Amino acid sequence: MCHGVLFLMGVGLADSENDQTIYQCFERGFFSAVQSADCHHENGALECRNIQGGFDEERWQKLISQMWRFIGYAEEFPALAHAVAMSLYSWMWWEGPNNDQVNLVAGRLACDFFAMSLSFNDCGNPALPLQSFFQRNCHMRWRYLLMISFELARHLASTRQLRGATEAFRVATSYWRAMKQLPHFSFIGEVSSPHHISLNADFFPAAVLRQGPVWRSARQELGIVSFLEEHFKVIQEELLRILEDESLFYQLNQLTRNAEPQFSPRDDDWLTAYLVRGAQFHEEVCSLAPGTCALLRSRPEVAQCFSPLSGSGFLRMRPGGRLKPHFGGAPRLSAHLALLVPQGELFMSVGNEQVRWVEGEVIVFDDTFIHSVTHNGQEARYVLNLWMCHPCDPTENHGAADRKIPEFCEGPEQGLLPPALR
Repeated sequence: MCHGVLFLMGVGLADSENDQTIYQCFERGFFSAVQSADCHHENGALECRNIQGGFDEERWQKLISQMWRFIGYAEEFPALAHAVAMSLYSWMWWEGPNNDQVNLVAGRLACDFFAMSLSFNDCGNPALPLQSFFQRNCHMRWRYLLMISFELARHLASTRQLRGATEAFRVATSYWRAMKQLPHFSFIGEVSSPHHISLNADFFPAAVLRQGPVWRSARQELGIVSFLEEHFKVIQEELLRILEDESLFYQLNQLTRNAEPQFSPRDDDWLTAYLVRGAQFHEEVCSLAPGTCALLRSRPEVAQCFSPLSGSGFLRMRPGGRLKPHFGGAPRLSAHLALLVPQGELFMSVGNEQVRWVEGEVIVFDDTFIHSVTHNGQEARYVLNLWMCHPCDPTENHGAADRKIPEFCEGPEQGLLPPALR
C-alpha cells in the first residue's frame, strides 16, 4: 500500500514535494479497500484491476494503520504535515465506508496538521510577500483549515454535542481572526465566515460580490439557463432510456469517473456519467445520449472551454447519500438542470445559502464556495451537471479571444492573486 514510500523531512525543504507521493499512497489504499481491487498508479493516474466490488474490511484496517504511522511521522517532521492533513480530509472524513458519521478524530487531526503546515511555511507572517504567499499555497492552506474547523463545529452543534461545539467554534473563530488580520486577505473585508468567500474571488472578486454563492441574475446574464430549460424534455428522455438498464449507469460511472476523493460515505452515493471533460467528448456515452451531446456541442461555455476543470454529465445521488463539504476547482462556474427530483429532504448548501432542485429548472452556483449535499429522500436524484468556464475568464481556456467580458465582471474589488499570476 504505502510500503517503500520515500518522503522529504529536512528543515527548509518545501513540504509540497511530499504531497503527491503521500496522497497517492492513500488513494491507492482507499480504492483498493472500497472496491476490493488491486490499484496502482501509472503515469500519475490511478488504475484499478481485478475489481471485485464491495468493501474489503482487511484492506481498510491496513489503510487506517498506515494513516496512524504517518500521523506519528508528521508530528515529528512538519514537512509531512500538509500531506497528512490533506490525506485525512480526502480519505477519512467519514468514519468509514458505508458510515455517514463524520470522523471527528480525523477532522481534528487534519486541523492540527493544517495549522502546523501554515507555521512551517510562514503563512501567518504579515510581511510575507504576496507572491510567496501564493506560491507556498498559503491561501489554500488557510481555507482548508477554516472549512474543516467550522464544519466540525457545525456538525457537533447539529448533533447536540454542545460542549464540544462550543470549544470547536472557539478554536475555529481564533483561526478566522488570525487569517483576517493578514494583509493578504484584506479583500474579504467585513465578511463574517469562511462560508462567505470563494476561490473564484481570487480571480473575479467583483462578480463574486455581485452574484453570491447561488447566482442572483443567472437567468438574465447567462443564456445557458433558458437554453437548458428549453431542451429539458430531450435531455430527461435520454437519461430515462439509459436508466431502463439498471446496471448501465453504474457501468458509465466506471467508464468515465476520475479517482475522486472520499466525497461520500458509500462509493455509490454519488455516481457520474460524464459526456464531456475539458472540451473532449466521451463518444461512447454520447452514443447513448446523442441529443444531449449535440446540445452541449452547440454551447461555447462547454464545447469551447478547454480547462481541465470543465465538463458536463449526468449525476446521480442515491437516497441516504451525502456529499461532504468541499471546494470546487477555480476558476469555473457550475449549473444543474434538475432531471429527476424525488420527494423528501434533499438540498444543497452553497456558502451561506441552501437550495433545492425543481425538475426542469436550472440552478447556477459558484461551486468554489464551500458546498455539500444531503439526500434523505426515498429515490435517486439525477441532474445534468455543467462545469463551465467562468464568464469573467479572459484566458484562452475559454475559447475565442474576441469574446466580450460581461459588465458584472468589472469593479474596483481586488482579489488575492498577484496580477502576474491571474
